[in-house]
Amino acid sequence: MLKVAIFDDVVAMRGETFHIPGLSVDVYGHADDVAALCAQHGYEVVFMDFSMGAERKRGDEAIAALRASGFQGRVIGISSDPAANFEMRRAGADDALAKKAHLRSFLVRLSTDPTARAAGLPDPDAAAAPDAHGGS
Repeated sequence: MLKVAIFDDVVAMRGETFHIPGLSVDVYGHADDVAALCAQHGYEVVFMDFSMGAERKRGDEAIAALRASGFQGRVIGISSDPAANFEMRRAGADDALAKKAHLRSFLVRLSTDPTARAAGLPDPDAAAAPDAHGGS
């Protein structure tokens, strides 16, 4: 079973749950303790929102801390803001989703597509946010 963590205040506030065969998904409202949580629970894939409240770590800060802790799993930024996704990639995210609304679809694909599962990522052509130069 693939262990997935989603760090997103809106998803957590809504009480969204993800019961997808082949995945064990946990949702957190902030990423202040991201490195400890990932080490404790053995997450293999992390989805990270950029903004989780004024008093909380931003996604790029959390990703940098996670990578500094030695996390080798896949990290995917999730923001509708291309600049935020760029900052999360620069901090160490492997990829970024431009639309949070499609998160469930990407998780389902991750659970059922052997290629995506092996890579730990959804289809980059469908998921990638525009790059820093405004392309897609």
